[in-house]
Amino acid sequence: MKRKLTALLLALLTASSALLSCASNPEEEKTNDAPTSSPSAEVQETEAETESPLAMDDLGEADFGGASYIIAGLSNRTTTAVTSSELNGEVINDAQYNSARTVESRFNVEISYEDLATDDGGMATAIRNIVSGGEEKYAVTFSQDTNAITLATAGHFHNLRSIPEFNFDQPWWIASTDTIGVGQKAYVASSYLSYYCLYYMRMFVINKGMAADLGLEVPYQKVYEGTWYLDDVISLAEAATLDLDGDGKMSGTDRYGLSYEVFYTLQNSLGIPVISKDADNMPYIDFDVDRAALYLEKMENLTGNYGYYETGYGATMFSNGLSLMCYCNLREVCNVIRDTDLDYGFLPAPKLDELQPDYMTVATDVYWGIPISCVSELPMIGTVTEALSCQHFNFVRPAFFETTMKTKLSGTEDDTNMLDLAASKLSIDFGYAYQSALSGMGSLDDLVRDGVKHDTVASTFQKNQKSMNKGLEKLLKKYEELP
Repeated sequence: MKRKLTALLLALLTASSALLSCASNPEEEKTNDAPTSSPSAEVQETEAETESPLAMDDLGEADFGGASYIIAGLSNRTTTAVTSSELNGEVINDAQYNSARTVESRFNVEISYEDLATDDGGMATAIRNIVSGGEEKYAVTFSQDTNAITLATAGHFHNLRSIPEFNFDQPWWIASTDTIGVGQKAYVASSYLSYYCLYYMRMFVINKGMAADLGLEVPYQKVYEGTWYLDDVISLAEAATLDLDGDGKMSGTDRYGLSYEVFYTLQNSLGIPVISKDADNMPYIDFDVDRAALYLEKMENLTGNYGYYETGYGATMFSNGLSLMCYCNLREVCNVIRDTDLDYGFLPAPKLDELQPDYMTVATDVYWGIPISCVSELPMIGTVTEALSCQHFNFVRPAFFETTMKTKLSGTEDDTNMLDLAASKLSIDFGYAYQSALSGMGSLDDLVRDGVKHDTVASTFQKNQKSMNKGLEKLLKKYEELP
């Protein structure tokens, strides 16, 4: 794939002198790329002023006397996503390293990272042990999304809304932080403390070379016009599907229009949530049976006739040139698809039909929280977390999204526009996040995965509605009781 040669903000991202930006106002997996050189501070300052105005926090001055700020995570998810202990010339790593050192210098703290587990269940157990033991060693803990929610509802984390150092109007607190909270309480966050809110963003990736060979137009213009629909995905998939070996049946050696693994994020991108929020950020059951039936009817055609299910988000099938499109997250682009010679492009999730007002991008994430056992150093934790989030928003986010995704792994301006559009519509679904807390949720959060058919969706919802209502009432009562 032809890569762009310009590194949009590379100079800005790799030198520590420019990383003082968040402090300038006294009132206030395989994702890394090859080593690059660092231009002068004067060049970086000019680029900062002309290319990308930097966000600034509103923290005051503080000296925490060399206090230790330790981030805890798990080796299969967050080891490389949050901070770095040394420079190695790779753009994301070095942006993380420089961000941490800047915050350390500013507030006289020591920032480090520790892996506490190698799997999701082990991390959840580690956090429970931290809290039950009254441990104050770890400032912030990352854990798998649904496990983090379970821990939050059990009272293991501080209410982030009660920490005065946090300013939720700042851009590093993405809207999803509200989404996974209830009312004015939020015990875990999806934010730019790590870049995984973008890393796990779901999109369609399309083989542009295959499309050209088949005489198919990559539908960028439809996206721009707001007329990129699920029916268009089906039409492209139908045109590409072919029994290559001529044996009269479709198998893993044939060509498909779409490869995929899960569709729970697509379901919500197409406007089929199970839970919505009111103006006070309170959840309520909001399942449109008719729209769900329409969605399922179209998906039965797509997956039954032109789709190939593959563990790993369909990225291997796509990388082998056996699917025109795959529906995956950006992690698979970084770790699987980038190593191919394919000429690929990006498309956002489509609309269900013309009645859907706007595109929606749904992601998952690795949430973080502050253990409730942390008491004595809470002002330090709030300050450092806010300052580090600011640094990461200014430098780590563009290191991943601007330099890695849009410059290194995108072929055309249209593709970078598609990435920008998708990121601008980013959200996390409440129903998915709280599936373990709501009885009956598992049968509705991914209708395709659970084999619900368009003519049975009404009865499936009716069967689960009573238990879901009880589950939601129980959840809301639990939130009332949490500090």
